[in-house]
Amino acid sequence: MNNRRIMIFIENLYQELELWYPLLRLKEEGVETKLVGTGSSDLYSGRNGFPAKPEVTASSITSRDFDGIIIPGGFAPDYLRRYPAIINLVKETFQQGKLIGALCHGPSVLISADIIRGKRITGNRAIRDDIVNAGGEYVDFHTVVDGNILTAQGPNDLPVFMKEVIGFFSQTKPRLKSPFPEGFLYDAQLEIINLSSVVKGTAAVLLFFDSIASPIAQKALVDYNRLSESIHQLGGIFLAVSIDSIYVQKEFSNRLELAYPLYSDVSGDTIRAFGVKGKNDLAEWAVFMIDKNGILRYSENCPGGDIESLPGFKRHLETLFNY
Repeated sequence: MNNRRIMIFIENLYQELELWYPLLRLKEEGVETKLVGTGSSDLYSGRNGFPAKPEVTASSITSRDFDGIIIPGGFAPDYLRRYPAIINLVKETFQQGKLIGALCHGPSVLISADIIRGKRITGNRAIRDDIVNAGGEYVDFHTVVDGNILTAQGPNDLPVFMKEVIGFFSQTKPRLKSPFPEGFLYDAQLEIINLSSVVKGTAAVLLFFDSIASPIAQKALVDYNRLSESIHQLGGIFLAVSIDSIYVQKEFSNRLELAYPLYSDVSGDTIRAFGVKGKNDLAEWAVFMIDKNGILRYSENCPGGDIESLPGFKRHLETLFNY
């Protein structure tokens, strides 16, 4: 935790507990925090008049230098969502697979950033319709986690919310623009291979999925044949990894005539290395792009299995072969 840096957004009429509780709790864990303002003022007042001074403005920083964002509630989100620099930080942080935490009315900023489509979200019940109309699934529960988005309904949920925030960093995705983590996999010939030997010198799109037995996988894995062919024509490869045994994968692949390889990670070590271990030791649905030099260029959770509809996926795929 000592090397982590978190942005906490600040604007007028912020909810005091939802700002100061996370800030102080993160400092206890050795996390560097920055209060990020919109630039509209040098000092902001909370709903109860408690002042907070921004340390930087949203337009002066980049998401690459931080590991996540926390957005307190109150009336502040109604101001925050009006600033393009705030929205850009949220979009980029989300696309990089980093933490997005929002409390109370905070998810309204995520709505403006258009990152909740297909996501399970909670928040103040007053924004339920806004969440649904933006394509999210409103969950009437105190704290909800969906991939790298953590949301909570209000101040009373801060203890559980912050446990989830801290827990997120015990299993976080590798940083973009860094070498991908090494891992061992079983291939269709039942041989143990290094992931690096599969993607060496080749641009690759790497998919993690939960299990062949899941309803989403039954359909999505077949649909990826077209995507795999497109990536192959560009000079890259598409591959998919799950914790299923290679025998199950091989039978499934042959029966449905998949045009790309499936790899088995029965130990779960590669799944953990990429920070996508989910419930029951299964992998979460997530996609990564690795350039021909072995550098991670894109990562995103895709719980619905629809890779091509993810924010930035097509744009990043187009540039993947230029590195």
